Amino acid sequence: MYLSKTDFILYRECPNNVWFKKHKPEIYSTFKISEFEKSLGVMGDEVEELARGMFPGGFLVQGRGESAQKVTQKLIKERTPVIFQATFLTDKYVASADVLKWNNLSQKYDIYEIKMSSTGDPVNGNGGGRIDRKKETQYEYDLTFQTNIIESAGVLLNKKYLVRLNREYIKNGDLDFRPNKLFIIEDKTETIDFLKNSVKKEIEEAHLYLSAIKAPPGPCPCYYKGRSSHCTAFSYINPNVPDYSIHDLNRIGNSKKYLRELLDEGILEIGDVPIDSRLKPKEARNKIGKTKPRKLNQVLVHNSQEPLIDTRAIRSELRSLTFPLYFLDYETYPTAIPLYDGYRPYQQVVFQYSLHILKSEKEEPIHKEYLALDGDPSRRIAENLKKQIGSDGTVIVWFKPFENTRNKEMSNILPNYRDFFLDIIRRTYDLMDIVEKQYYVHPGFKGRSSIKNILPVLAPSLSYKSLEIQSGTDVIEAYREAISGELSSEE
Repeated sequence: MYLSKTDFILYRECPNNVWFKKHKPEIYSTFKISEFEKSLGVMGDEVEELARGMFPGGFLVQGRGESAQKVTQKLIKERTPVIFQATFLTDKYVASADVLKWNNLSQKYDIYEIKMSSTGDPVNGNGGGRIDRKKETQYEYDLTFQTNIIESAGVLLNKKYLVRLNREYIKNGDLDFRPNKLFIIEDKTETIDFLKNSVKKEIEEAHLYLSAIKAPPGPCPCYYKGRSSHCTAFSYINPNVPDYSIHDLNRIGNSKKYLRELLDEGILEIGDVPIDSRLKPKEARNKIGKTKPRKLNQVLVHNSQEPLIDTRAIRSELRSLTFPLYFLDYETYPTAIPLYDGYRPYQQVVFQYSLHILKSEKEEPIHKEYLALDGDPSRRIAENLKKQIGSDGTVIVWFKPFENTRNKEMSNILPNYRDFFLDIIRRTYDLMDIVEKQYYVHPGFKGRSSIKNILPVLAPSLSYKSLEIQSGTDVIEAYREAISGELSSEE
């Protein structure tokens, strides 16, 4: 059994999951991979191919396995200046280096690991400067795995580099492959050399663990994590966990100690959660100083199967709105490589909007929409929106940080529309606040506030299931296919 870099990184998250991936592929393959995950793979390939532009004259090793290894050995023996996808096999491990570059000074190869992430990736994906240290550590272990396997195959390495997109880069004309422009090259040699010995032991332990014929006992490490952090094979490894369990308690991933206590007490069902001091929280406070007992309310409505509704608070919220009301929603494409001038890596391209206009309580809403599937859509989006959104009235969205971040980005790309977009930001009301502030808590929400969870409960006649494209992640893949020419105009 060969252990790859991908297997090792997954092993560090959940060893049980990788064991099933290796030993029960017929089961593992039944777990659905989303269109978005597929598109990430395509995007990663595009980033790697572009990054090779910084290393002219490189030789690309085709395929995998023994034949690729033989080609790699020949290229290294000949001291080929640049090798892409150099492949190394030992009796236990397999590694493919994104780039090996010969260093005349050290008389060794330097290794470059290309990542589709960008420098300074924020934790929540919606801005901010806090770096995701967990992701950073993963990249360092990734590169250390490669270094260990390549050197165990007899090729000593000199410098170890991480190549990532530069979040501060703004496209202006052709992509710029000069140092510290589109890509940032970070010297990780000191960190990798420090990690090498400990990671080597961990690699050996991983191979031993994954080579076992008998399935490892459950539960897996994900058992003590919130639902969003569960591994692919979680339901198979932990069959005793119901589909709606304490893992679905609101923001339970941020309450690891409490989750562990409940699990160690044998509590899995939401209805079995004790109403005690642990559930009566020190939770975030809203602007008027009231606590928001999310978990407590979630348990209470589940037990009663009756919603909690603060009619007075909801009425107060709605009275703050000013007619005409503009119900706005964007669809976007977060491409890794900026497609158009003025954009940064991973900046969302707004290519579609839906706008319902309600002039008064007595009228029916009027629907406006726009969809652009060619070229930079930002100016056309702005022009059409400005015609349809007047200077008065409230703009209503669901999850304000997303739409307003897009508005701010478009104001930077289009200086002539800056005042227009900043005015929209000022007038925006987040309808999700009614759920987030716990003014309306329904057992059917299951502790969530996404519109995909709220809509079927409050408006069962409306359904995403009737749509050809049913989710934001499906939107991303559909747009990629459209602009890449994979779809005909009719499709």
